[in-house]
Amino acid sequence: MSSNKLYFVGGLFLGTIIGGTLGVLLAPDAGEQTRKKLAEGTEEALGNAYDQAVEYGENLKEQFQDMQEQFTERVNEYKNQIESKIQEIQDEVEQDIADLNEELEALEKEEAELTEEAETADKEEA
Repeated sequence: MSSNKLYFVGGLFLGTIIGGTLGVLLAPDAGEQTRKKLAEGTEEALGNAYDQAVEYGENLKEQFQDMQEQFTERVNEYKNQIESKIQEIQDEVEQDIADLNEELEALEKEEAELTEEAETADKEEA
């Protein structure tokens, strides 16, 4: 709830109390009846204030739960994105390793062939 709404609710509550009190005090009743009306008005105003406070608390609780759910959803989205990126990197690294192993095998084969040719050439010269 924004501060403007909070000020409005507070003003409404205060206006209710002041208006009720003035209405009771200015009414042409006997003192005992005036005090009785004042007590009833105060009790009613406090009941209204309690109801408004409970409603405000419930609204805050709902907003907090909504924010918590949104936060959890975002965290899960980021987690999934990160896991996906990690898997992508792992796949690329594995492919690079496989490519390098193929190149290494080709070089080793080429080296063996060159060594064999050199040995054959040495034997022919001798």
